[in-house]
Amino acid sequence: PQRGDGLIRVRRLRLINFRNYQVLDLRLEGGVTIIEGPNGHGKTNLLEAVYLLSVGRSPRTSADGEMVRRGAAADIGGAGAVHARAEAEVETARGLLRVQVDLAGSGTARARKTFSVNGVRRRAADFVGALKAAMFAAEDLRLTDGPPSVRRRYMDILVSRMERAYLRDVQDYQKLATQRNHLLKAIRRRRSAAAELDFWDERMASLGARIMAARARALATLDEAARPIHARLGGADGDMSLSYAPSSDLGAREDGGGAMAAALLDAIRRGREGDIAAGFCRIGPHRDDLDVSIGGMSVGSYASRGQARTAALAMRLGEAKLLADAGGDEPVILLDDVVSELDPARRRRVLDMTDGSEQTLVATAEPNLARELGARAAGRVRVESGNAERR
Repeated sequence: PQRGDGLIRVRRLRLINFRNYQVLDLRLEGGVTIIEGPNGHGKTNLLEAVYLLSVGRSPRTSADGEMVRRGAAADIGGAGAVHARAEAEVETARGLLRVQVDLAGSGTARARKTFSVNGVRRRAADFVGALKAAMFAAEDLRLTDGPPSVRRRYMDILVSRMERAYLRDVQDYQKLATQRNHLLKAIRRRRSAAAELDFWDERMASLGARIMAARARALATLDEAARPIHARLGGADGDMSLSYAPSSDLGAREDGGGAMAAALLDAIRRGREGDIAAGFCRIGPHRDDLDVSIGGMSVGSYASRGQARTAALAMRLGEAKLLADAGGDEPVILLDDVVSELDPARRRRVLDMTDGSEQTLVATAEPNLARELGARAAGRVRVESGNAERR
């Protein structure tokens, strides 16, 4: 869809060998749909499929093969590669759009992933954003108390949805880092000369500076969007702030051009001996982090579980606002058991904030919450043992 369509909602979701679904063909309504059923039966898998169709990645794992249904290989006699698919019909103001992700592999982490829109193959960077979706899950607490890799993944997904060239830059940078790591190990074994690093250092500094600048821009925008949302959700918890935390002190440089690239190159060169000893690159965007604080105190170190959850929710709701502001298209809102641990007042605030969306899918295992949401719901889906049926 073109920017500014306004209307975005999933009308039909089809799955083949995806997680615990062998075959699924599910029609969905606009407005609020409650997805209810026992834990471990596949509610989250439905939301994961919609999110995958939006950003090209799972919100839960970086191992694509984990999304291929266990037992799929046995169904075809255990020979050859298995195939999994997630597909959706998306209703927009300009008509229907069909987005599709295929996974081919043996059910391992190395499953091959391909993308298409309306039957036409797309690169990952050109696929992201055809369907807009924002997902809020219980695991989002890891955004505040998890390892830096969780926050880097969050930043990469966020920025790739805001700047089209970003994903390609990250992919190219990852290849450079892998090649430089191989060279570092060769130098440590005295099979190559340290001078050979000059070429790779310059390329990594140039590309790394662009990535870091894009992250800094995105986080500044997200900070502006999330602060008032947190104030509404968090009450007197204190002001929340988000800031980029580079792995090396480069000063206040966010131009992504000469100044930042020069500063990063200098840091990489100063750390060269340590890199050779370690056998890997220790400085650059692949080692950076995101600082989340409330009242000037780190959420990961000092916040209560309730404060951490509220901060993560504010980040996700801020992300949804950015997606809408970027082109006027309201994202599909995916709530995966995120309101069950909130007190009633905060629960109402979260639900009120999502009421204006064109489509919201709420997964819950709590009968009381399902009844509470019933008045808001346009549709209900019962999930049990890998089957999903409208009620």
